[in-house]
Amino acid sequence: MQKRWVLFFFAVSTIAISCSSDEKGLKKAMESFRLEPGLRMELIASEPLVIDPVAVAFDEKKIMYVVEDRGYPDPVEPGAPPTKLGRVAYLKDEDGDGKYDSRTDFVTGLTYPNGLLPWRGGIFVTCAPNIYYFKDTTGDGVADIKKIVLAGFNSNKTAQIRVSTPVLGLDGWIYISGGLNSGEITSPEHPERPAILFTSGDGRFNPETLEFQATGGVSQFGLTFDPYGRRFGCSNRHPLQHIVLEPWYLQRNKNLLFTETYQNVSASEANAKVFPVSGAITSADFIPTLIGRSHTGTFTSACGVIVFNGSALTPEHLGNAFICEPAQNLVQRQVVHRQGVSFQSELPYEGRDFLASTDESFRPVFLLSGPEGALYVADMYRKVIDHPSYVPEEARGKLDFETGKTQGRIYRIVRKDFDGKSGEPSLESIPLLQRLASGLESEIEWTRNTSFRLALEHKDTAAVAGFRRIALKSSRPESRVMALWLLHALHAVDAETLKHSLSDKEPGVREQAVLLAVPFAKNATGLRELLIAKANDNDPRVRFNDALALGDIEAPGIVEALAVIAANDGNDRWVRAAILSGIGSRLPQFLTAFKANSAANPVAVSAVMQDLGRLFGNGASIPDCRILLKEALDAGSGFDGRIATALGLAEGMNERNDIKHSPKGIIYSALGANALLNEKKALETFIEKAVDLAKDKKMPEKFRLGAANLLGYTNFESSQLALRSLLDAGNSPELQLAAVGSLARLNDLRAASIIIEKNNWSGYTPRVRSAVIAALVSNTTYIDVLFGAIKESIIPAAEIPSLDRERLLKDSNPVISKKAALVFSDVESGTRMKVYEEYKSILEKPGNKEAGKTVFTRVCSSCHSHAGSGGKVGPDLTGVNNQPEDALLLHILAPNYEVLPAYQAISVNTRDNRTISGWLMAETENSVTLKTAFGTEESVLRSNINSLVNSGLSLMPEGLEKSMSKDELRNLIAFLKSGR
Repeated sequence: MQKRWVLFFFAVSTIAISCSSDEKGLKKAMESFRLEPGLRMELIASEPLVIDPVAVAFDEKKIMYVVEDRGYPDPVEPGAPPTKLGRVAYLKDEDGDGKYDSRTDFVTGLTYPNGLLPWRGGIFVTCAPNIYYFKDTTGDGVADIKKIVLAGFNSNKTAQIRVSTPVLGLDGWIYISGGLNSGEITSPEHPERPAILFTSGDGRFNPETLEFQATGGVSQFGLTFDPYGRRFGCSNRHPLQHIVLEPWYLQRNKNLLFTETYQNVSASEANAKVFPVSGAITSADFIPTLIGRSHTGTFTSACGVIVFNGSALTPEHLGNAFICEPAQNLVQRQVVHRQGVSFQSELPYEGRDFLASTDESFRPVFLLSGPEGALYVADMYRKVIDHPSYVPEEARGKLDFETGKTQGRIYRIVRKDFDGKSGEPSLESIPLLQRLASGLESEIEWTRNTSFRLALEHKDTAAVAGFRRIALKSSRPESRVMALWLLHALHAVDAETLKHSLSDKEPGVREQAVLLAVPFAKNATGLRELLIAKANDNDPRVRFNDALALGDIEAPGIVEALAVIAANDGNDRWVRAAILSGIGSRLPQFLTAFKANSAANPVAVSAVMQDLGRLFGNGASIPDCRILLKEALDAGSGFDGRIATALGLAEGMNERNDIKHSPKGIIYSALGANALLNEKKALETFIEKAVDLAKDKKMPEKFRLGAANLLGYTNFESSQLALRSLLDAGNSPELQLAAVGSLARLNDLRAASIIIEKNNWSGYTPRVRSAVIAALVSNTTYIDVLFGAIKESIIPAAEIPSLDRERLLKDSNPVISKKAALVFSDVESGTRMKVYEEYKSILEKPGNKEAGKTVFTRVCSSCHSHAGSGGKVGPDLTGVNNQPEDALLLHILAPNYEVLPAYQAISVNTRDNRTISGWLMAETENSVTLKTAFGTEESVLRSNINSLVNSGLSLMPEGLEKSMSKDELRNLIAFLKSGR
């Protein structure tokens, strides 16, 4: 088997066995920390009391459960059996000093456990392929109830990428990180239920019924809620992500082309800076892979994220996000701010992190808010945290995977003047109803959360009056939200309480109230009117949630309220998706209502009309589509908005097979052959204006782009002159790309010939060239034009990506495959490794980094960025100066030697005979979205997919050495090694 070099993907579980620690070592560890001023760090548990901690939780008795992943790393050898060293420890603080001093093995014999959540006197534990439930009913600190509650989570990949991080939501469901993995989920407790397909996203399950659902988000090891039910996750190079939209909303409208569910809150990848003090190296320093992404000095193992609202730090820390970065021995703090319907974070200071250590064995992997309001840190404590599978074989011997396997620490962080006591009794020391009510209003986050969990477990209707009082009168808005959801869980929320909550001064309370009000608003006119009024709420997230809520209601005034939100907030893509997801059967009604509000926000109107046009085109009746087109032709409104409407309509209708396509273009088909003479004239005038707008350099570019894109749905005679003029290098790349796309879409050989005219080709930037190639290979009509350009040496054969070359070489049409074999003979001859061996000698002499920068701009920048400039298709290359020169050479010459899953090319063939290649950005039940080789995003309804193939290949073309001299290649490597 060919050995594989793979980039480091730390996240999930972790490690070890058992041994005693010495006080000198612990003292040295404590001295290694660099903590934010004004705070102190305390060691509360260490080996042998705790070993390899990867997750921690407290029950209501303040007993600490610790998941120990002692078996980490799982075997490198394929087929090797997993270890059974994983366990859950049961720790008690016997003398009440805040430090733990006794231990029981609550559960042993697990493989690679990585998360837990207390529930009904026991704990749920994530340990793929299962989620377990364990409980001690005898009081000896050892679980005697042991059962699998959910099964089928994939465990065929390393322990770092598996289901983890169970966390309780306000809705009473337990949410989990998917671990970038998948599965088919069943419950042994309910064999009658069909398996639920679980893709590489997050999920949730009901702890009472064990029903499982896929959710939005793609988190690796870390999931957290803020007090108002907003969910955040993280993955290696994406420290903080907000799950904005759940898939069940998108599934309401099968014709909606929107697949995203989350967005980055923090800077990510090469821009996600950290400030290590240990001098630690990441595994990327050892891995000559894929011309990898920048790692050292940036997040490479983000995990254990928490939005902290504990009381033992300072008010400035409330609502901040804290993220572990174990590979570089630190924890980062980020200040989170509202931004529209989502959030944005920033670092509170420059050049340092919240917590960092000079000890390279400090490996923080998990954070939580504890019983006295402190921030707890679980330190796996390993010399090497990387999994051997992600380190090249030849480098493994240089790394110490054993040291630390018998160690582990848990710390808590508090402000310096904190007295170590919460001032609150154990939740077990007072009567149940009193404890639940008082606990919900505690200043301590852990107490509030624990009280909420206990209330969900007990569901005591005698508590309703207390919860209603809190929902209506508590001074703490987070308590009001919890009480509102508890009333819902007890089927005791009523219209009067909801009316009060809909007017709450805290937006977070109103956000939840609009969602809870839906069942009432369907039948109660008064509450429905209040929900409709929330369309004008002064908070964007309330309006966003209101759009989601209104989409589930069929009643007078609902569509009009959605139109109001669209007119004001429709420039936000999340708001557009929320609105359009709920109007699938009400498109004409919504259009009428939206027109009445079209003066509110011109930018929003244009954005909504394009998406609305696409929605009509995708699924509305042909008569309704014609009505919309005639609305766009009406000169009574702004031309840019009418262009957007017609463009969206054309985009949607172009993929339908229930309409006869006119030789003049799909936009003419939409009007219909039986259109009146004045309607046909109006369309001709409309197209002429679009031609003029596309060429008019005095007009704003966004208007010209819309016009240029629309011309691709007309015909060659109408549009070719305008589109040809936009190919000129004097236009912006965006306009050139729009022209390329529209000319290709005309499906006319004359248009394809214009795209690859020698004078045009020579003036294209790398990004535009990539677009031209993608346009030609995606349409079988243009294959001969492409082959002709290669034969005439206009387009180098090496610039055709290997994925596309392979497809053409294996085309079912023997004429195409034979021609492909001829034009690609030079590029395909010999193996890539042979080429690599032949070129290794160029590294024997020095290169010129300044000259290499020019080569990078010409050859690489269409797909790759470096130091903030370039494309966003492939990995950022800013930090590849850590790689050996021969590794860089290898992955330039043999890009398919190793391809990260995120950059493996997928090829989609559509029912309208298009082929789109790119890497998968997002997917839902309804559609998939690909990022193409020239940086655009292409969404395709699943109903329009003929076939989908994951090649495992890179989008990066093989044979790049043919596009530069050996000296240029040497200079390129020198530039990449320079790090600037």
